[in-house]
Amino acid sequence: MITSFDRRLPSGHVLNGKWNRNRYEVVRRLGSGANGAVFLVQREKTEYALKIGFDAVDHQSEINVLADLSGREGAFSGYLKDVDDVLIEGETYPFYVMKYVRGVSLRDYVRLKGADWLSLAGLRLLSRLNELHKQGWIFSDLKADNVLVSGYGEAELVDYGGVTAKGRAVRQFTEIHDRAYWHAGSRTADEGYDLFAFAVLCLQLAAPDAACFSSRMLPQNRSVEVLLEEVRLQPACRPYRDFLRKALLGQFPSSELARQTWKDAVYGIKEKPAGVVRSLRWLHAGFAASLGIGLWAFYLYLT
Repeated sequence: MITSFDRRLPSGHVLNGKWNRNRYEVVRRLGSGANGAVFLVQREKTEYALKIGFDAVDHQSEINVLADLSGREGAFSGYLKDVDDVLIEGETYPFYVMKYVRGVSLRDYVRLKGADWLSLAGLRLLSRLNELHKQGWIFSDLKADNVLVSGYGEAELVDYGGVTAKGRAVRQFTEIHDRAYWHAGSRTADEGYDLFAFAVLCLQLAAPDAACFSSRMLPQNRSVEVLLEEVRLQPACRPYRDFLRKALLGQFPSSELARQTWKDAVYGIKEKPAGVVRSLRWLHAGFAASLGIGLWAFYLYLT
């Protein structure tokens, strides 16, 4: 999506905070949507993600979530860096600055690395969701574009515009991942809502051409049974079949139990991805060599 900000905020443009007086140099646009545009910026040689809000109410809600998470101990501590206003061509816009997350979308990561890597990236994503749930929040708008993965399956959540307090009505969602869209439950923000979306996401990644995702499917034909049938039929879903069934049916009492179940499933009965195996072999060999050298040195010392 090309926005007017792409023309007004080219690479090299400097944004000056109205109140805190911090200066940010624009590197490039990272993305944009209905409620804001996100830019990669630089300040004192450190890179950040800066989001300019189009809707003051939605923008402030997102800031409130990030401020709460950022101020607590845990995986999200220190995420929010700055909150301010900026003057752009005579108009004042609110913005916030947060930690810059490197990586590619979960879809691209699995496509580039191979389907086996969904096991590791999925585990890291479930860990992130569990951390968020422990703080009293539900991500709500879970989809491939809102998950960035880098390196060794390190998964991070991005775009906190839909994050909703537990027990409230979901603020933002994408239909295909929405529990109510499939007549499988309500749009109340609970841990099961995120786990349902996670299961649909996994099915999408494992079997992108599955019939249940066809645009020709009529609304009256949508149901959790349709998803369960695809999980049963798709060979790529076999390692995760029991997990996906439970997540789609809302049978996990918590995301912590879901994370442990995923871990047991993919590392209990399935070989690790080839890259994982090679890395582990290298570590084992290195440890053995170090141990041998240490014992030889100890022998020489005694003699």
